[in-house]
Amino acid sequence: MARTFISYPKSGRSWLRYALTAVGKADSIAFHHDGFEFNSSAMAPHDFSLDARVERYRQAGPIVYLERDPRDVMVSLYHQVTGRYGHAFDFDGSISDFIRHPWFGAEPLHRFRQIWATLCARDIALKVTYEEAHRDFGGVLSRLTSHLDIALTPEELARAEEAACFDNMRKVEQSGTFPKNWLRPKNGSAKVRRGIVGGFADSLPDRDIAYLDQIFELDS
Repeated sequence: MARTFISYPKSGRSWLRYALTAVGKADSIAFHHDGFEFNSSAMAPHDFSLDARVERYRQAGPIVYLERDPRDVMVSLYHQVTGRYGHAFDFDGSISDFIRHPWFGAEPLHRFRQIWATLCARDIALKVTYEEAHRDFGGVLSRLTSHLDIALTPEELARAEEAACFDNMRKVEQSGTFPKNWLRPKNGSAKVRRGIVGGFADSLPDRDIAYLDQIFELDS
């Protein structure tokens, strides 16, 4: 069975992926960002086609879509582009420049979220959120594995939740012993940063928060 987990970069995928890895379930899932990988200097035009996605995904097997507060996504993506992938992009603007950038910034994320809101409304994917996972990690993990038709015993669920605590993930990454690149430091920058909800408020000036609130129709 084809199982797919889709998110925009820096939406917190590694957290859930690590939990599933800890109980040997991750390898049966295709994790990707629906073409929005932000890891190539080619900077090819983004694909915003809804019709193509409906055709691609409607019979592709169960899909989970992870979403996160877009303000936190923008801050985390800025640090990834200027840190872990600084060698690829050489972006030297400020975070204010970044969120307004036509390729990196808020507008592409806004359109991506609109597309996936439509796909979830059509029952093509199950939507879960990073914020829900912070409130009830076990509940979110149970819901998404059920949707993906992956059986977890109560013991496995507890083990996955314990393994994926941020302190443990940070230690594993810093040790450099994790067998896959997605949880290893790159260019001196860590993948696991803060792991909190609402951290954008410490990184963005008020005018940038107001700009993002307007783009995403949010209330601060």
